[in-house]
Amino acid sequence: MKKIIILIGLLGMGLLVFSQINVVPITDTTLQIKKNSTVYFLPQTVIHVKVDVETSKFISGPFSNYAEKYLSIADAPKKSYTYSDISEVEFLQVSVVDPLAGFMVFGNKASLCFDSRGLIASYNDIIDNQTTLNELKYQNSPEYFDLDSPLYFDYGVKRNFIGITDTTYKVIQLDSIFQKIPVYNTVITSKDFEQKAEEAANYIIKIRKRKFKLQTAQFDDEKPPKNIKFLIEELDKLESQYLELFIGKEISVSNSFYYTFKPQIEHQSGKIVIFHLSEELGICKTAAADTEPVYLTYQNCAWTTELDSFYSRQTKLKEKEKTKGFFYRIPGHGGLSVEFDGNTYAKQAFVIPQYGTLTNLPSKMFKNKHLKIIFDVENGSIKRICNE
Repeated sequence: MKKIIILIGLLGMGLLVFSQINVVPITDTTLQIKKNSTVYFLPQTVIHVKVDVETSKFISGPFSNYAEKYLSIADAPKKSYTYSDISEVEFLQVSVVDPLAGFMVFGNKASLCFDSRGLIASYNDIIDNQTTLNELKYQNSPEYFDLDSPLYFDYGVKRNFIGITDTTYKVIQLDSIFQKIPVYNTVITSKDFEQKAEEAANYIIKIRKRKFKLQTAQFDDEKPPKNIKFLIEELDKLESQYLELFIGKEISVSNSFYYTFKPQIEHQSGKIVIFHLSEELGICKTAAADTEPVYLTYQNCAWTTELDSFYSRQTKLKEKEKTKGFFYRIPGHGGLSVEFDGNTYAKQAFVIPQYGTLTNLPSKMFKNKHLKIIFDVENGSIKRICNE
C-alpha cells in the first residue's frame, strides 16, 4: 500500500512538471534545443524622423529703385538673398522584432498566437492578429531652383519704342531776307528703364481704378456683369504681378531628410547630428563653413528605475527560480526633439519598450489549463490575463 501511495505521488509530480512551462532567453549560452519547444520574440521601437526643409530665394524687382518715386512704396528690397529653415517635423513610431528579446518555450503544448511580424500576441487564445505596418515614404528627390526660366515677365501692353523729336534750324533767303526756320527730325529709340517703370506703375493705377469701379457698381452698362467677383479676383492677380516688378518676389523649394533612430537602453540622454543646414543649399549631409548642425535630442525618462531595483531585491531575497513563465515587458518612456540654432522645432514623447523592465510570469501559473494571456504586440506588455 505504501508503494502505491509513493507511485501515485511520483506520477502526480510528473504530471505537474509536464503541465508547467519553462521559458529561457535565447541569449542564454547554456540553452539546448529540446522537443516541444517554441520560439517567440518581444518588440522594440524604432522611430523614423522626417524633417522638411524649405529653401526660399527672394529676387528683388527690376523696378525696385523706382518703387517709392512712382508708387510711394518706401524701403522696397533692392538685394536678392536666399534662406533656409525647417518647415515641418514628423515622427513615426514603428514596432519591430527585438532580436535580443527572443525566448524559447519548453514543456507546455498550449497554442501560441503571433502577429504578422512574428511577435507574440497571445497564449492559449486565438485573436485577430492582423497588423498595419506604419512606414514613411522615403522620397529622396531633391528639388532645386529653376533659374533658367524667366523670373519676371514683361507685362507691358505698349510698344517698346518711343519717338524722340529733335529740332534743328536752317536759314533760307526770301526776297533778300534771311530767315531761320525749324527742322523737325524724329528718331525712334527704345524706352529707357525708368520709362518702363513709370509705364508699369501707371498700369497698376489703372487696374486699381477698374477694381474701384467694379466694387462701387460704376458699370459701363446699366446691367451689371454676372461675374463681378471673378473679375475682381483676376484684377487682383494682375496687380500682384505688376507689383512684383517693384517689390520683388519669392520662390521656394521643399526637401525632406529622413533618419531612423533605434533607442537603446544605454541611450539615457544626448543628441545626435542628423544633418547640416545651409542658407543657400538647404540640406547638407556634411559640415561646411556656411552650415549649422540639426540635432536629434533623445531622453530616457527612466521611470521604471525603482521597479528594476524592486525586482533586483526580490531576486536577492529569495532563491532563484529553476523554471520561469513567459517573459514580458513593462515598457518605459522616452522623448525626442529636433533642434536647430537654439530652437526646438518638434518635441514628442513615446512609449519605448526597450527603455522599460523585462520580467516574467511565475511558471506555476501555467498548471491551469484554462489560463489565457493576451499580449500587447506593440510594446510586449501583457494586456489581459484571464481564466476562461
